[in-house]
Amino acid sequence: AMPAAAARGGGTGAPAPEAAAAVPAASEALAPQRQAAERLSRAAALLAPHPSLAAAVEGMRDKAERLRSSRFTIALFGAFSAGKSSLANALLGEAVLPVSPNPTTAAVNRIVPPTAERPHGTAAVWMKSRDAMLGDLRYSLGLLGEDAAKLGDAALLQAIHKLSPDGVHAGGRPHYSFLKAAAKGWAQHEALLGQQLAVSGEEYRRYVAEESRSCFVSEIELYHANPLTAQGIVLVDTPGADSVNARHTGVAFNYIKNADAILFVTYYNHAFSQADRQFLMQLGRVKDQFELDKMFFIVNAADLAANQEELEGVLAHVERNLQQHGIRFPRMFPVSSLQALDGKRTGVSRLIAESGIGAFEEAFLGFTRNDLGMLAVASAEQELERARRTIANWLEAASGDEASRERARAALSANAEQALRLAGELDQPKQHAQLQQELKELLFYVLQRVQFRFGDHYHFAFNPAALQDDGRDLKKAMWTSWLELQRLLQIELAQELEATSLRVDNTLNRLAAKQHADTAEQAAELLDGFAPTPYKPLALPTPEEQPAWTADSVDLKLLWSKFKSPKHFFEGEGKTALRAVLEKELAGPLQAWMQEAELAWSGRYDGLMQQASAAGAALLRADIEAFCHGKLASLSGTTDLNELRRVQGELLAL
Repeated sequence: AMPAAAARGGGTGAPAPEAAAAVPAASEALAPQRQAAERLSRAAALLAPHPSLAAAVEGMRDKAERLRSSRFTIALFGAFSAGKSSLANALLGEAVLPVSPNPTTAAVNRIVPPTAERPHGTAAVWMKSRDAMLGDLRYSLGLLGEDAAKLGDAALLQAIHKLSPDGVHAGGRPHYSFLKAAAKGWAQHEALLGQQLAVSGEEYRRYVAEESRSCFVSEIELYHANPLTAQGIVLVDTPGADSVNARHTGVAFNYIKNADAILFVTYYNHAFSQADRQFLMQLGRVKDQFELDKMFFIVNAADLAANQEELEGVLAHVERNLQQHGIRFPRMFPVSSLQALDGKRTGVSRLIAESGIGAFEEAFLGFTRNDLGMLAVASAEQELERARRTIANWLEAASGDEASRERARAALSANAEQALRLAGELDQPKQHAQLQQELKELLFYVLQRVQFRFGDHYHFAFNPAALQDDGRDLKKAMWTSWLELQRLLQIELAQELEATSLRVDNTLNRLAAKQHADTAEQAAELLDGFAPTPYKPLALPTPEEQPAWTADSVDLKLLWSKFKSPKHFFEGEGKTALRAVLEKELAGPLQAWMQEAELAWSGRYDGLMQQASAAGAALLRADIEAFCHGKLASLSGTTDLNELRRVQGELLAL
């Protein structure tokens, strides 16, 4: 399940807008799922009178219900300045989400359909727990070079009040902003920590737009009637990669992993920040691990282009950047969110056409119907085909004379036991060497890649702007530069492990599916006409985050030993010498951390593989028993052949 989530959005508490009633073409986004559900429901009703098909009927009804009630989740990613909120508003056709002037503390936002209990325009606000809030304060203070680990609440707030913006590292600016906002709002919000609040649209806007409130928020859900939510589409605005919440990489990763579609928004002519680049690297790592390419890239504010040539130049530049981060053949769309919203609100079709939103919406609708929808249709067709084969097999068995039916009964009884034994063998505990080998190799390459990219992070952390000789405390500046480097490496390691977990998950399910298919094939050789249910991939939770990597052996003395002055450091040999020292010093802690991760994951994935094997065995056993029960009934001589032919005809017609 995906986290509840927060909003960057509005809602006035007014009645649902008229626009929600007139749903545009996007209303058809989930039509294939609904049609597939209808076919399965009709098939289940046809087969329900046959007790031997009870398991198949239950499976069809369950799948039909899931398809009928399915929601489609779109997750928006990108830096605050990219205009995610304005793009969301353009898609919704209404200024639903207010733009926060202070983005650094943004929480997760979900725009969901209203319910009887949660009317249009209201919101649920989840406040951070007290421990989580204090943990965030200590973390951010620590990044600014303050020793906050052992401070009590009062001392913590006192330390925040004393903070000055002078000399704060670029990577620490969101944290400085967050700390000051928290100190300002502490007295008012301390008592609300850990609570879930039901708020009006007006209160909701304040929790989004006022940083002294929003910094205490974990997630918000806005209940809003609009053309998207009317179809069961949930829009999620995630914290920017440049927000203080970006250190909790698991939140973003779960949306990358579980969302049906990902929209990465970048602003026309804005360079990608260090945080953006780390996030794009993560998208590049996981892009090929999904069954479908579900990523869309929006270049916002495209109306700023002076002419078509300039626009094409910018798009080419963005595409090159994406390719450098491992994102090949990206689906890119230039859009002017503000033009699109104006056009939709005023009904001026020229503005909508010029905004570029139509090309994106058309491609997006094509994806939901042709790509995602066809998966649902194919899955339903597979269920129906199994039922057709089973009925055809019964008809063939029932049509023989008594002697042939008796021989078939004897053979079936003998072979059923053997087939069930095969299914039982799937469930035997065993080591899965191939999975463990894959895990070991993947984690080895994680370490190689992190060490290879060390230079990029080092140059960002130890840069001339952070270490200027302008009266700032240079020892403290050296220390906060190191803390920034450590932060970047922590995020890199966490993201690498998350991406690796997706690869290992896919390997596990692939191995379990092959194991199941091989055993099912052996069973089918024994049982004439047996059509097993395909292996259902295990829905695997993302592994718990490993404790954040740290290098306790690095201290100020070591850093300062290579620093004489900014001029010597950047123009002389100081920076190169410190890099060499740090690379050598960090090799051991990185290796040790990765070994701990490998040990934890080895046991975890071994247990999950056993679960997958057991689930496959149970599925196969149930299929064999249901098949044999039905086949024996058809061989009994009491089968109503006309009824079976009628069912067969109706199944073929579905």
